[in-house]
Amino acid sequence: MPTSSPIDIDRLRAAQLHLDAMGPRLTGTESHRMLVEEVAAELTDLGLEVRRDTQTFERWDLPSSADGLRIDLADGSAAVSSAFPYSGITGPAGISAPLILLNTKRPRWSRAKGAIAVIEVPHIDLPRKLLVSEWGPIATDETLRNPVLSATLLGPKLEKARAAGVLGVIAVWRDIAPDNALGQYLPFTEPYHDIPAVWVAGDEATKVLAASRAGQKATLVLDATLHPGTTTDTVWVVSPGTSPHETILVITHSDGTNGVEENGHLGMLELARHAVAHPHRRSYVFVLTTGHLRIPAVSKHGQATSTWLEAHPEMWKGEAGQARAVAGIAIEHLGAIGDAEDNASGSYALATTPEPELLYATSLDVHDIVAPLWRDIGAGDRRIVAPGPVIHFGEGEPLFERNIPTVALVTAPQYLLALREASAVTHVDIDALTKQVENFRALLDAFDATETAAFGTVVNRSVFAKFSALLQLMQILSKAKK
Repeated sequence: MPTSSPIDIDRLRAAQLHLDAMGPRLTGTESHRMLVEEVAAELTDLGLEVRRDTQTFERWDLPSSADGLRIDLADGSAAVSSAFPYSGITGPAGISAPLILLNTKRPRWSRAKGAIAVIEVPHIDLPRKLLVSEWGPIATDETLRNPVLSATLLGPKLEKARAAGVLGVIAVWRDIAPDNALGQYLPFTEPYHDIPAVWVAGDEATKVLAASRAGQKATLVLDATLHPGTTTDTVWVVSPGTSPHETILVITHSDGTNGVEENGHLGMLELARHAVAHPHRRSYVFVLTTGHLRIPAVSKHGQATSTWLEAHPEMWKGEAGQARAVAGIAIEHLGAIGDAEDNASGSYALATTPEPELLYATSLDVHDIVAPLWRDIGAGDRRIVAPGPVIHFGEGEPLFERNIPTVALVTAPQYLLALREASAVTHVDIDALTKQVENFRALLDAFDATETAAFGTVVNRSVFAKFSALLQLMQILSKAKK
């Protein structure tokens, strides 16, 4: 394996602070385009040929001012926690209509025809075993809690609301700290619905519920805008190896809500620097995917990287005239600081230590390669997990679905999808980030030295395991909808 110099932590720190200062980089926005161009320029400076795949879609932009996102009640206003992405638009005047509170468990959307529907959404804990599997003993009593899960699994069904003639939807988030709910860009995987919807939490949610129970009228303002014909680029490069018929894919994405989601390109660039400085056997393909926050617009099935994979089978599929991807590395959410929520007091704050890592290995053999090389970042209780029976989180999912043995970091603090404006306050532990990047560099070298057969077979999720997990999940979600 090549001898590597220490990674420049000052370079990583400066790059992370620059990212924090940029604020959100939602798909197709100017800030997102700027980041993509900056990464492309750095790859070019390394002597690599930058290639581009362009996607075109209709972009939905959040209101440009606080006045464009609000709820006006008869006796005052209720502050909105966040808008439901790609829900709809009202224009600056908003929509004024009665508030109709619907049953949480079995909402009859037709009851709110011509009105603004109000529906409660619980923020819940889910058993870890339903979401990730373990290579070692299963800790059956562990749970995972994240607004991504609650919003995606229990959020309002806007397609049904619109079909029933509902004018707008207010989702009341139960059992979540208001500071945790603030700015959550969720759910982020749905198509455009053409019906405005927002989230409220805490005391503001109490106001909305009281107004709806009293049959009051309200004005909902979601002055979002639509931008057809927006373009956005996936950029990718190849660092040629001495045996170019085999490749190793290094994946991350460029769009994000804050300095953690997504800073994976910092790791990808360090691996690219390493690649051009040291000869390697396999060709390394570095892919900065666009559209992670706009998956329905760029992907027919699966996470955004699936679009690049379908467009470039010559880089991975291994059929006649094609290179074969022997392994993959997916890098997301580097150095994420943890967070803590107290349901009793409603408090929420960043922790002082890194969030425990969520690190996938999609075959037992890959697990055995990773385990001795991955240095602890100090978060405690690190385990290398296997894909769960229902879902594989993050942009490593398309590689898993195509049976490419992969290691994927997709650590998930609760603020992961929360919009955070440009700030000097970072959510990243630079020491932890640096260790993770060094870990990935060591893995890249190890993968290059590993014989193809030694990567093993990607774990298979059986039909029975999927069915059993889905059944348990449905029972939990039904119970949560009180």
